[in-house]
Amino acid sequence: MSAFNVTGTVRSRHPASLALIALPLLGALIGAVLALAFGKPAAEKPHAAAPVATSAGAVVSAGALRVTLPEGWTPTRTGPKIPGFDGAHATFVRSYDSDVAIALLPARSPSLLPPALDVATNPASARPRIQRAGAVSAYDYVRPGKDQRVLDIVVVPTTLGVATIACSSAVVAPDECAQALHGLRVKGGSFLPLSTASAFLAGLPDAMKNLGAQRLRLRTRLTRAGLVGGAARTAYRLAGTYGTADRALRPLAAPHSDARSTVILLRRLRSRYFTLAAAIRARDRAAFKATARSIETNEQRLAARVEAWQRALAR
Repeated sequence: MSAFNVTGTVRSRHPASLALIALPLLGALIGAVLALAFGKPAAEKPHAAAPVATSAGAVVSAGALRVTLPEGWTPTRTGPKIPGFDGAHATFVRSYDSDVAIALLPARSPSLLPPALDVATNPASARPRIQRAGAVSAYDYVRPGKDQRVLDIVVVPTTLGVATIACSSAVVAPDECAQALHGLRVKGGSFLPLSTASAFLAGLPDAMKNLGAQRLRLRTRLTRAGLVGGAARTAYRLAGTYGTADRALRPLAAPHSDARSTVILLRRLRSRYFTLAAAIRARDRAAFKATARSIETNEQRLAARVEAWQRALAR
């Protein structure tokens, strides 16, 4: 992985412009690091594939998910409406006793459930059981459904999001929904182990990929800016990119964890770019230089944490 030292000079091209000659915007351009670190998960690692289904069945797709259906399960055109599945590329199946919806959802809560089904909104619900099928581990939740039905929801963290299998039935059929784990695959991604960091790791690649792409473009624009207004607006937009990553990952990070430390760095960089924008507008050389150095330090720390998370994902 590489990092590029960027020196930016905002040159005077207009009476209202800000000259920052010899005041480089310090810092490693880690957009490439962020994108490379998570742009291509370790799909070819041994743990990226689930065991072969015990009985040959139809194969259905839901985004990057591929599921070889257990014996007796059949694809259907429509299925249950599950909270949190709105907008997802879900596929529907009928099992022996349940109507089933399968989708790859973004990580939105530490439980790996959609927020509408999360433990925080259903405090009376029992904690999940752990289901395992070869190299695939999942949380198995039971939640109340509509029309006096019951939802059995199996969630698996992956580097592309959360593989979610929701079975709606009149009564809970023990372990029926988890049968689908035996034929589960994720194209272009890997399954993750269950831990307190599972949700964070499931959400991290997409958040970092988006941050890296936006940051690379905006940092390049900032170093080439010639007017005070344009440079300040670009700095504000850079603050916004870090804010977007912070909002995506903050709900997934457990307190007092390495994940929370990573989120704190994102929030700090958001604040520093706001300060940088204010320094540009005020034509404050000292504040600009001090803030740029702080940005450099914190971006280097973020790059180190991103690389550490990449190693965790590879393992």
